[in-house]
Amino acid sequence: MGKSMLGRTLLRADAILSYTALVEASTTSTQTLFSLPKGAVVSDAFFDVVVPLADTETNISEVKIAIGVSGSTAAYMTSTSVFTGTATAGTRYADKTNPSTYRVVSSATDVIATCAATGANFGDGADTALDAGVVRLTVLYHVLPIAI
Repeated sequence: MGKSMLGRTLLRADAILSYTALVEASTTSTQTLFSLPKGAVVSDAFFDVVVPLADTETNISEVKIAIGVSGSTAAYMTSTSVFTGTATAGTRYADKTNPSTYRVVSSATDVIATCAATGANFGDGADTALDAGVVRLTVLYHVLPIAI
């Protein structure tokens, strides 16, 4: 039996999330990262903490990020801390990809990061309460040839 290629090349979608984007006068923030095309099959999701999120002036004691889609905010990665003291700069955090109904994308779909702060709001609606932090979020996927 010979070998044959199934599907397409593994593709990577990345987004950079800076602490300056988290300005909501709320303890939650939803950030649209990128769009996956119709027929995408998600094989992995992870994030790299470039600089842990930090707050030295207010009462934010933790920030967690989940990766998912509208309707299932943790479809690809469950909520994980990216806050200083818990997360380490230069570290990759991964979670087993949830083999849910959101693994195969039936139409172009935005991937979102849902951020949650503990202790205080992210900001006042215009400015952030955080002092530092950069996280790179990544989804690896294939596109089914029948969807092209």
